[in-house]
Amino acid sequence: MNKYRLIGITILIIGIFLINTIDNDLSSFISGILIGIGGGMTIVGKRLSPKKKNN
Repeated sequence: MNKYRLIGITILIIGIFLINTIDNDLSSFISGILIGIGGGMTIVGKRLSPKKKNN
């Protein structure tokens, strides 16, 4: 597993932990965003920005 997938899994776990422990509208919104970002990073497993070319 590469570094981006590990970061994605960590963000996913934090989001799931927040949604189960804190019962608030704002925290549910933030944890939903964290779950989405973590799931996306876990599935993709790489940065989406293009690499810079060295001339």
